[in-house]
Amino acid sequence: MIIKIGNLRIDTKSRAQRHREFLFNEIYSLRMEIIDIVLLGEAKNRIPIKELKIKARLIKKYSRRLRLLSI
Repeated sequence: MIIKIGNLRIDTKSRAQRHREFLFNEIYSLRMEIIDIVLLGEAKNRIPIKELKIKARLIKKYSRRLRLLSI
């Protein structure tokens, strides 16, 4: 949350907290995209494996970063 007093801006969240929230939101959105891709692919009898691998790598990368920030 940002509090504005005149020209002064005070941020109540630290940069690390904002980054943690960003990573969590990215992981969540990637997982939702993977679920959508799998469900659509199952309906068409064709699942794009390459796209799923890329998204899975991103989830793994972001999860590792989030874990390091939580320590």
